[in-house]
Amino acid sequence: MPTVDYRVNNKKIPSVTTVLGRFKNATGLIIWANKLGLDGKSYHDELKKAGDIGTALHDLAEAHIKNEYYEMPQDVKVRHCFNQFLTWWDNSDYKVTWTEKNFCSEKYLYGGTPDLLVNENILVDFKTSKAIYPDYLIQGSAYAQLIKENQNIEIEKFIICRFPKDNTETEIKEFSKDDLKYAFKYFKTLRKAFDLDKQISKLARKK
Repeated sequence: MPTVDYRVNNKKIPSVTTVLGRFKNATGLIIWANKLGLDGKSYHDELKKAGDIGTALHDLAEAHIKNEYYEMPQDVKVRHCFNQFLTWWDNSDYKVTWTEKNFCSEKYLYGGTPDLLVNENILVDFKTSKAIYPDYLIQGSAYAQLIKENQNIEIEKFIICRFPKDNTETEIKEFSKDDLKYAFKYFKTLRKAFDLDKQISKLARKK
């Protein structure tokens, strides 16, 4: 999926992932990068590979859900993730409302592209990571706000479907409407801090 340029009144605004990325705990990435270096691998190359796998899964999942033509991936890890998705999806009875829509929040000035809405009010997000991390819930809460603001739909449930690249099992985790509301309080704080951080950085660089 191509990078989306989110704008409100022709002014560029950050994405949900950009806001979360500014304050993400980098300890795990540092340890991973160090291990890659010790193994003689490039951190940037491996990070890109991981991102490519996630993007490929999203594209294939969307094509399957929409009954569009696709070919099974040749990459072993992508095929492994996609097969997990197929098993989960083909054994579910969800009715698709829409897939991958771009939204902007005029109220909080951020944008995002949720993966999938089913049964009118259940939000689904796909991951290929090693675990389900707290910022995924925060991300889901920000997406729920986007949907409420733009489509007047109150999300009743948020489902994270993790289809890992290794041989571990598929992980499905559900969060309630109350969970989302609580997490969004945190996102609003991060959104404000994002702007403050930019201003402080400008002041620090000012001669």
